[in-house]
Amino acid sequence: MAHRSQDTSLSISDLIQNSQLISEGKPARYRLLTTRSDVDESGEIRKWTFGRRDMNMKNKIILMVGQTGTGKTTLINAIVNYILGVKINDDVWFEITEEEGVNQTEPGTAETADQSQTQTTAVTVYEVSVQGNPIAVTIIDTPGYGDTRGPEYDKKIAENLLKLFEKDTGVKEIDAVCLVVKATENRLSDKEHYIFDAILSLFGEDIEENIVIFMTHSDGGTPTNVINAVKKAKIPCRKENGSDPVYFLFNNRQAEQTMRGQRLYHYAWELTEESLRDFFTSLEDQIRKSLAKTERVLTENKRLKACVSNLEERIEFKELKHVELTQIQEALKQNQENIERNENFSFTVTRSHKEKVTIENASWWDRKATCCSVCQENCHEYSCWCAFNPAWCEVMKDGRCTVCSGKCHHSKHIRENKKYVIKREEIKMTYTDLIKQYERADESAEDISLGSLSFVNVKKDHERNKKQKKKEMSVEDRLKEELSEIEIEKTQLLEEACITIMDLSQIALKPDSAFIIKSLDFLIPRAEETGDHDWVQKLKELREIKPEAQARADSVNRYFSLSDAKKTSKN
Repeated sequence: MAHRSQDTSLSISDLIQNSQLISEGKPARYRLLTTRSDVDESGEIRKWTFGRRDMNMKNKIILMVGQTGTGKTTLINAIVNYILGVKINDDVWFEITEEEGVNQTEPGTAETADQSQTQTTAVTVYEVSVQGNPIAVTIIDTPGYGDTRGPEYDKKIAENLLKLFEKDTGVKEIDAVCLVVKATENRLSDKEHYIFDAILSLFGEDIEENIVIFMTHSDGGTPTNVINAVKKAKIPCRKENGSDPVYFLFNNRQAEQTMRGQRLYHYAWELTEESLRDFFTSLEDQIRKSLAKTERVLTENKRLKACVSNLEERIEFKELKHVELTQIQEALKQNQENIERNENFSFTVTRSHKEKVTIENASWWDRKATCCSVCQENCHEYSCWCAFNPAWCEVMKDGRCTVCSGKCHHSKHIRENKKYVIKREEIKMTYTDLIKQYERADESAEDISLGSLSFVNVKKDHERNKKQKKKEMSVEDRLKEELSEIEIEKTQLLEEACITIMDLSQIALKPDSAFIIKSLDFLIPRAEETGDHDWVQKLKELREIKPEAQARADSVNRYFSLSDAKKTSKN
């Protein structure tokens, strides 16, 4: 498929003329001189183009994902050499990738907007075409995924992928998602579980048939251990024979010098060339998938995740308020004699309140949050970096927030480097303070209910009667009523959270992702406390994952815990 013929307009000498020598030898290594541009203004999505594609060429678009050290970079260059029609006897090896920190300054190139950022989280799109080959290729590379910098950088890479899919000049379709693993591995590491869980969670369920496994560092034998590990982890991908993942084998020695190990060198070329031929042939029968659904899934996924996080915070706040009121109730029980004698007394209570604080010790893309000033809630706390103002935040839809309690208009939101946190402190208060506190609350509520022109007269009377009745109630009765109201509100929040997490699980390619499992583990015991057996049953059914999915989720959590521990030790 990808071979040179006598009438090929771009020969090896032409390719060398359009390249820069890296090192001499057999093979001589060259870096292709590419035309470079930025897909977005930040320079975090880069497009490097070699050659010019004509209308008759079929362009294949593939996304490469793999842990640092799997040989993904060498594999990208191997695909490029295959498309260019390079053969082993040509004694050359062309590279389109660069080591971090290497700048290309040849004519027709452009440096990115922020080199320090692009070296860490940039997504690079390589476009390669050559006259004489009917196939061109677009390779989307996610460099550094899962490296030592930690999960916070990987979130940014995922955000860049979303931007790539959203941009008019970005990528709108995809032929294959290639998960790169070493054929020599006996098991998938915690980090690989995390990487695949994070990447596959970005896609809609319609992408599964377009996911394949690329196995590097192969000796050509059947990689039984890796196949079993992929099957055991239930990684969604294209299958053959009903259950076996579709995979392609590669060796990574094409760029090595041939002074020693001539046979291994020849074998590496043959294996890789044969696998790439099979891979591209398989794409001819594979239906290219539009990323429109994935783009919608990504946006909805982000909204739902923000909603779940928000609901969990609100539920936690209600629980803490419940504890606070229970402590007050217990103090009143212990001081009944003082109350009957109309004597003042003091007691200690753990009070919870929300306070807006500066976001510290966070990656720069997590240093701003969109918060509702009316509800006093965090609407979009993590990865809220690309919106210029609240109106552009992903959690906004038709001008209103999809997350906060009141679903308030975007104008009621503030996007800044601050967020709401729950603060707890032990305070000493007196019975007199408690009574005054309720009186102030009544007066404030009365002013609001009677002073608003939006209330009809019937509602005014209802509110007035309700406030008067509360004044006549004892403090003990008021506490009981507040505790009851908190339980009702908590039940409502739980129901909303349950609906949201179920919606999220339905649109995701991976309904057993680590995020969904963690959220279910938070919701199920709380649903059990409310006694709502229907919701408990629904959530438990959703939580009934296979042991291999649980093992994968545990691996992801271990990876996060290890990363957090390393971060803490550095601080």
